[in-house]
Amino acid sequence: MKIGCHISIRGGIENSVQRASELGCESFQIFTQNQRQWISKIYSKTEIQAFRNAKNKFEYKSTDIISHGSYLINLCANEPDKLTKSRQAFLEELKRCDALGISAVVIHPGAHGGNGNEWGIKTIADSLNEILKVYTPHVKILLETIAGQGTGIGYTFEQLAAIRNQVYQKDAVGFCLDTCHIFSAGYAIRNDNEWDAVIRQINAAINIDNIKAIHLNDCKYECGSKKDRHAAISDGYIGFDGFRSLINRNEFKNIPAVLEVPGGDGVFRDNIKMLKAMRY
Repeated sequence: MKIGCHISIRGGIENSVQRASELGCESFQIFTQNQRQWISKIYSKTEIQAFRNAKNKFEYKSTDIISHGSYLINLCANEPDKLTKSRQAFLEELKRCDALGISAVVIHPGAHGGNGNEWGIKTIADSLNEILKVYTPHVKILLETIAGQGTGIGYTFEQLAAIRNQVYQKDAVGFCLDTCHIFSAGYAIRNDNEWDAVIRQINAAINIDNIKAIHLNDCKYECGSKKDRHAAISDGYIGFDGFRSLINRNEFKNIPAVLEVPGGDGVFRDNIKMLKAMRY
């Protein structure tokens, strides 16, 4: 896997590429706009070209870069206005990433707000179908595993499979595996044997080949806690052995694997070095 981290776009989106290189990233993730605002960011041709030029200069392929969709987007919002805004915001995100030459967009599937999992799964699929009906992106849509808190959808591999199975353009949809989230949701991944078991569960539900990105995060709480609290690598309950097992798995070769841990650039740099050193 290609190890990296989430990178700020402060000062201009093109600056994120150099920051990633300086931290030792083999891949990286960005927000293409403020993740807590509905206002859609429109990039000029000059900004788009500057980002593409920086990618070439620092030798990053499109497949090395992923975007994370806005935290406001909820593809199964139970309020009609919020659902419409979410669908439009995600459509605009896909268009931005196409223009920038980013390979995939990670998105939290959504929270049903009390309407039930079955309704939530169908509504997420309906949202994706509505978007794909009007725009076929060159980027991959990656539904992220979640920790199981609240009314969120996507804390089991079977739920993710159920969403994709109802999407007409299935090839447009893949998945992002967040280690903290699946651990919090109840999937033990602390060693080789536990990873073997989880890989079997993934294959049975969604097929390992549909995992197109990984979020590398340790977890501040025990397995099954349903709490989404990231920790630096080996500072949480997954631990060193869990990440060493993951880093060396053949199933995840050549896909972006990015850190989203607290502590800033210093921690990112140290964790990237640590993860690279785990390779056999």
